[in-house]
Amino acid sequence: MECTIKKTITRTCSGYRLFLVDIGNNSVYLIVGGNYNGHPTMTIQQVITIVLTVSILTSCRHGYKVEGDKVYYEYWNEGSGQNKRLIEQADAKTFQNLTFDCDCDFEFGKDKNHLFIDGELIKNIDPNTFKFIGNYIFRDKDSAYFFGFYNNINDCVIKGINPDEIKLIKYPWAKVDNFLIHGRDTVSITDINAFVPINDDWGKTKHYIINKNQILYGADVETFKVTSSFQGNDKNYNYEFGAISEDDFKKTSYKTFDFYKKDICVTEPIVLVDFYDSLVSYMDDKNKPIEIVEKLKGKNFAISNIRYLNWVGESKIIRVSMTNTKCNCIVEKLYRYDYSRPSETKNIFKVTERIHCESK
Repeated sequence: MECTIKKTITRTCSGYRLFLVDIGNNSVYLIVGGNYNGHPTMTIQQVITIVLTVSILTSCRHGYKVEGDKVYYEYWNEGSGQNKRLIEQADAKTFQNLTFDCDCDFEFGKDKNHLFIDGELIKNIDPNTFKFIGNYIFRDKDSAYFFGFYNNINDCVIKGINPDEIKLIKYPWAKVDNFLIHGRDTVSITDINAFVPINDDWGKTKHYIINKNQILYGADVETFKVTSSFQGNDKNYNYEFGAISEDDFKKTSYKTFDFYKKDICVTEPIVLVDFYDSLVSYMDDKNKPIEIVEKLKGKNFAISNIRYLNWVGESKIIRVSMTNTKCNCIVEKLYRYDYSRPSETKNIFKVTERIHCESK
């Protein structure tokens, strides 16, 4: 693009210079500050650089464009410059741009059958009932969706909730009945009306500390402190990714630990490191008996709750709450994903079991 400075007008009393600049077929004025002696603080070359930068930025078009019977999405790519791509699914006759009172940086569009975000077809959303609720939450007639952060924009549905009953708390938190919503994930909390956000990743009620969609069972609410987006600590333990940190567990041999002679209720947190000697498939293994659970049943413990939870990345946790007359215990079976294995490998999880208890 050709850029030519046609005329320079200097106002020595204020130190400003007024440049008349040709950019392509257009002429614009550019005011450049000077010092009190009337000398400009920028060189001519710097002025040209600024003008070119401004012209490039202002020419970076993005959005939808209907041409005849086709719909295109225009966008800027730093490597290839200005581009546009055909949106094959879009119906040009019924296509229209959508705007919402939202600070989200999206380009919405729809036709009679489809919703588009930044030129991408969003599947299984009714475009005619799609609307903005708040805090990056949208809805249609059937479901609610969170577009604040995501790995896949086509996987943003908030599952298992009625969109008519969503109550906003503070980004990215919301609630429906006893379900707390963080982003698109949910967790059931008995005292949800007492929930208070700590920040975007942490919150608490009278009884629980919550990290995103994980309850830190056993965490002491009064002494808990957040140390990072996924870490915290209380008077007893350190926590990572919704669970007690592995460093707080004593590594113990399954072969030498005597469940029947030990008083589990006063035993420090332990992890059995040598019980599973090979990788397993989570789908094949998750319904098998948990060894520590079976041992505690023999000591008059009863199961009060079982939860199947995501952990770090692809890793999983099965968390079993158990109780007897003396204490409450949490037994966890951890499935640690082995990223060194090909993703199509079936047996890809390393398994350990651990337990920690609190006296009643």
